[in-house]
Amino acid sequence: MPYIPPDVVAKAREMDLLTYLKNYEPQEFVHFGGNTYCTRTHDSLKISNGKWCWFSRGIGGYSALD
Repeated sequence: MPYIPPDVVAKAREMDLLTYLKNYEPQEFVHFGGNTYCTRTHDSLKISNGKWCWFSRGIGGYSALD
């Protein structure tokens, strides 16, 4: 695995998953209902209120790196 400077990692942790998808993978971004979104590839991955939860895997987080 290549070395990534800590300041680059810290900056990446500031971006939430919703912002990442809107900016870098808009083709994956799907409105699910209300203020909840999912992706085309992983419909059990739900993103809402600055948090995400991947129900089929039992994991979740806040940033795009979580």
